[in-house]
Amino acid sequence: MNFMRLKRYFFIAVMAVFCLSGCSGIKKVRDIQVEGVKVESIIPNGLKGATLNVAVDVDNPAPAISLSDISGTLEHSGKVLGRVDVDPFSIQAEKADTYHLKANVTLGEGTSIFDLGRLIDKTVIEESTVDFSARIKIRNGAARKVKLDDVPLKKLLETVKK
Repeated sequence: MNFMRLKRYFFIAVMAVFCLSGCSGIKKVRDIQVEGVKVESIIPNGLKGATLNVAVDVDNPAPAISLSDISGTLEHSGKVLGRVDVDPFSIQAEKADTYHLKANVTLGEGTSIFDLGRLIDKTVIEESTVDFSARIKIRNGAARKVKLDDVPLKKLLETVKK
């Protein structure tokens, strides 16, 4: 599994968890489907980061949803391997559409691209966790901050593969 594929899985899972956990008051939100993800471009920012332009196909039968302050970290053995910040975006109500998102990925302090290559090892995946958060607003309602800590990377990847 390469670094870009891991980031794609991470992004899909973040979208799904945000919608499922932060918007439980509206039943149709649970029916939102991420139909596909495509990395359109990768722009390196030195040796420690990159800007990703990603196309995400979303089928939204629910009301409009705005997401902001979207960020996440990947950790292994107490060490932050990387961080991702996604620009704010809105998902249109009751519509299937493609959303073009911009994400800034940075490696953690003292982490190299080779450290991320260790994620291929099954044991390392089982020991890695993900923290992420976002501010979610449905229609014109109040925004709610959703934060999930220490989500096992293995479970996150299994959820996305289904």
